Amino acid sequence: MLAFLFTLAGCGGGGEDTEGTNAPAAAPRVDLCALLTADEIEGALGERPGAATPGEEALGQCTWAATEGDDPLVVLTLERAVLSSFDDFVAAFGEEFGGEDPPRDQFHPVDGVGDWAMFLADDHMVRAFRGDRVLELSAPGAEEARIVELAKIAMGRLP
Repeated sequence: MLAFLFTLAGCGGGGEDTEGTNAPAAAPRVDLCALLTADEIEGALGERPGAATPGEEALGQCTWAATEGDDPLVVLTLERAVLSSFDDFVAAFGEEFGGEDPPRDQFHPVDGVGDWAMFLADDHMVRAFRGDRVLELSAPGAEEARIVELAKIAMGRLP
């Protein structure tokens, strides 16, 4: 449901010219594994991460594994975004869900990260927007303040 909303709101790209005549240049991938260190993750979450593993998703992805279990400790993903404010998100949510506002205990703005940012409680994720890109940082099971702390560091290093 949420992924559909972000795609509907223009976060997933689209609109490419299938003929290739006016296709936009491919955006360069970003090494997201360089945006956080193991020490920073451990300092914020209290657990030493496993090795950082780059992924092939979107414009860049990196996963730091938990030292125990199969779940990731931290995942960073960079995507194209069209939303320009939390108000745009609220409007898109309302269009998708019959005029309803998003529940603020589940979706709320976050100050001091990028141009604007929001927290998604069920996903333990900050989506931080800068220009036409959105950096997603999720840390399953972590407290919001810790996730925001890591998002601020990562956004500060994002080229």
